[in-house]
Amino acid sequence: MTNFFIQGMGTPWQIPAHIVVLVGLGLLLGQQGFAAVRAGLLVFVLSVLIGLGLTRVPALTWDGSMVLLTLAGVTGILLALRLELPLWLGAVLTGVGGVLIGMGSAPLMIPGLNALKIYTELAGTAVSTSVTLLALALLASLLRTLLNGIVLRVLGSWVAASALMVLALLFVPH
Repeated sequence: MTNFFIQGMGTPWQIPAHIVVLVGLGLLLGQQGFAAVRAGLLVFVLSVLIGLGLTRVPALTWDGSMVLLTLAGVTGILLALRLELPLWLGAVLTGVGGVLIGMGSAPLMIPGLNALKIYTELAGTAVSTSVTLLALALLASLLRTLLNGIVLRVLGSWVAASALMVLALLFVPH
């Protein structure tokens, strides 16, 4: 059973769009301050749980990589611009990102696999994404005053550039 939890914890690290969005959202929340981190993390956890729950509905399976990468690009640009955002905007961005990451983290359906193992894997994914977002947000909140926030602005431009590069790779014919 522990193996499925650990496998679920690794799921977000296997999809480039998930990594870029988590980095962008975490850094953006930390740049906005502790109130944004608290609100954003709460919304993110709830939305990831909703997204993971939606993976159990077969009719709702789709690849949201393009939307996730667009969201990552937007968060990267907002980071680079260093704007004071309203609290609700950070909550909306983390909510959309959380639902899409959750929906994109569906476990493989193996015939004969019982539901408890599937839900254990989903729990590992929820814990991994939430802890990652929290760690990045706390790191960003420590870096927000370093060199007048230049470090976060540079990281934001890297997030936007990374999102655009991965998005461009999606359009390359295989």
